[in-house]
Amino acid sequence: MKYKFIIITTMFSAFLQYNKIYAQNDMQNELNKILAIENVEQRIILADTFCAKFAKIINVSAEDGKIDVSQRISQLFSNDKTVGIYTWCVPTERGMYKYYGIVKSPKETFILQDVNINNKYMTDEKFVNGKWYGAVYYDIVETSMNGKKAYTLLGNDLKGFLSNKKIIDVLSFDDEDKPVFGAEIFEESNTYRLIFEYNARSSMHLVYNKKQQMIVYNLLVPTNPAVEGDYRFYIPDISCDGLIYKNGKWTRVEDVIDAILDKDR
Repeated sequence: MKYKFIIITTMFSAFLQYNKIYAQNDMQNELNKILAIENVEQRIILADTFCAKFAKIINVSAEDGKIDVSQRISQLFSNDKTVGIYTWCVPTERGMYKYYGIVKSPKETFILQDVNINNKYMTDEKFVNGKWYGAVYYDIVETSMNGKKAYTLLGNDLKGFLSNKKIIDVLSFDDEDKPVFGAEIFEESNTYRLIFEYNARSSMHLVYNKKQQMIVYNLLVPTNPAVEGDYRFYIPDISCDGLIYKNGKWTRVEDVIDAILDKDR
């Protein structure tokens, strides 16, 4: 009887693992098909449905962190793997994108709602109740804020037709374990995130250097004095500044010389 129970338990575990792998492969194929749809309206409707399905898979299957679903989806995790953030985008038209995001906390999974629909600068706003400044994140830096864990996120915002943006945002959780985006942990007063806009034909470095524990980024300059203030015509300079986290703030360090820039993002 004991061995029979072990066999049944093993078979059941294998069955669950098979279903998990099958669901992930199915979602990967589904996303690829959605991205191949030519009709924009139909593509977005199906992409919205895909997001809801993916959130369910994360809620059930992501206890060990990364899900093998698609390289098109960015998956970042806290050091202890209890917090995960999944972001991706779907092209709409004329080089524009719709952003999707999901946050998994230790207790719950949240589908995020992009509030940046008019391509505005929203550096002075904190977002709650699942709202979020849409971006695809490529790095996460774990810090502390008011005695709690916070996660600084580096990402890309490709909503502009003539310009792109790099984003430094902050994810934390309120007392009810719900995600909060944006925090006053930057030197500038009333600043909850940093946004760098530059010409779409250029490539800006914004990376976290683990060795120096510093966020390193290119300074941006106008292509000529006549377009000063119009960031669609700004390009990266060869000089770099950095941000070091100390005393609860990302503090600016000017003229970073010895920083090692990672590969272009």
